[in-house]
Amino acid sequence: MSHLLRPALAVCLALAPVATAQAQDWRGTPVYGSVRLSAGFTPDPHEVNVTAGGSINATNIRDAECVGMIGRNPDYVVNYSADDLSLYIRAESDGDTSLVVRDPRGFWNCDDDTNGLDPEVSFPSPRSGNYHIWVGTLSDEPISATLSISELSGGSSGGRSLVDMSATATYGEVILRSGFTPDPHTVEIVSGGSIDASDVSSECRGMISSSPDYEVTYRDAGSFPLTFSFVSRGDTTLVINAPDGSWYCDDDSGGKQNPRVYFRDAMDGVYDIWVGNFGGSASGELRISEIDR
Repeated sequence: MSHLLRPALAVCLALAPVATAQAQDWRGTPVYGSVRLSAGFTPDPHEVNVTAGGSINATNIRDAECVGMIGRNPDYVVNYSADDLSLYIRAESDGDTSLVVRDPRGFWNCDDDTNGLDPEVSFPSPRSGNYHIWVGTLSDEPISATLSISELSGGSSGGRSLVDMSATATYGEVILRSGFTPDPHTVEIVSGGSIDASDVSSECRGMISSSPDYEVTYRDAGSFPLTFSFVSRGDTTLVINAPDGSWYCDDDSGGKQNPRVYFRDAMDGVYDIWVGNFGGSASGELRISEIDR
């Protein structure tokens, strides 16, 4: 090969296109369409059914803490005309989903488990413009989900109507009889949600989800007390609706920012339990005991 051709060949190789990893394209045509919404829109929430998931790992998005597998194009685009109302973007499904939202400023906003296993991205002072939305999944399989756009905290008005004690508990349910073993009975829970617990009772604190996190049916109550506690590295709360219909709440009685609710005279019946958080979420262990006094 001529010595004169070698530099030219090197330049051509340097200029040759290099294959890049597939990435999300916010300019792409949204898979499930788009909508124009102005502050005060009705009905609220605005909802659309989507299939969550895709082939792109959201953790690759720069300058954002995103998770889940998403598609290349946005699932949905909202052109929003803002006022002084907050804007909430949520996804609900029977699986574990995530949200990725590119806001009108070009910033990436992401969430995984604000409402149990359901994600929520909130904008307390939203800007007018386009919100490009992806619904991701934490599994390898696509998941049917409902994407909702709302200006209402928790998706409805009035805190008490937001908490649904008839809903299936996110982390399951159990029947315990007095003298149960092992003691304590434990379950792993991720705290937090979009509903202010003070809306269900002025004595309650923290942000909770709509559905109970756990449900305990307690039978054959006798002389034993019953204690509910939650242990985590975060600042969490407990909100419990007891069999008598009353609300029992606590913030830090368990020490180290852990909550504890103690029933000296335990009642037979259903205890619906929520674990709250002061922003964000925290994983921890719910403990039910007859010997922890």
